[in-house]
Amino acid sequence: MDIQELRKFVESKKSEKLLLEKQVKEKQISIVRKEKYQENLIKTRWLLTEASRLTQMNIQNQIESLVTMAIRSVYERDFKFLVEFEIKRNKTECLLRVQEGEKEPYIPKEDQGGGLLDVISLALRIVLWSMEKPRSRNIFILDEPGKWTGVLIVKFGEMLKEISKELGLQILMVTHDSELVEIADRAWKVIHDGRFSEVKLLQ
Repeated sequence: MDIQELRKFVESKKSEKLLLEKQVKEKQISIVRKEKYQENLIKTRWLLTEASRLTQMNIQNQIESLVTMAIRSVYERDFKFLVEFEIKRNKTECLLRVQEGEKEPYIPKEDQGGGLLDVISLALRIVLWSMEKPRSRNIFILDEPGKWTGVLIVKFGEMLKEISKELGLQILMVTHDSELVEIADRAWKVIHDGRFSEVKLLQ
């Protein structure tokens, strides 16, 4: 190998070295960009998780306070409505329970008397409606509301009327309960003789 060939060889190796250095630099820049992207993804995931947590806390507080208020206005006992969000099978689930005083919280069931469930289900419907953006029409149609509340039907009706006034709701209901009829702003009686229905304004 003469000196000329040796120079050519050295020059080609220098060119290879420069090319490799350029490729290394490009890879390093790519790695830095990908690390920054991954860091941004981690921050974004944290932000979304935190926003979700804060939203759930806000929803939880609204539901708990409003449903608790509805239950206490009917029962006048130390009831508390509890909402708990938990993640199961990568999905958020919502556990709804009731606690009386310092007793253990429990899931209300119909076999404990449907009155409490009547109040809770109606309060939940109204709370969820009040949280809608934009809200749907402010009319609730109820069929025999509070039918399991028994002697507390008057308190149930008063609670309904108060919520109706506070939130600007119009409530249309079908009931056989004379106490609820008396609480209503306007009431009609429907008499059906087997063939025809007659509607009379009561108040």
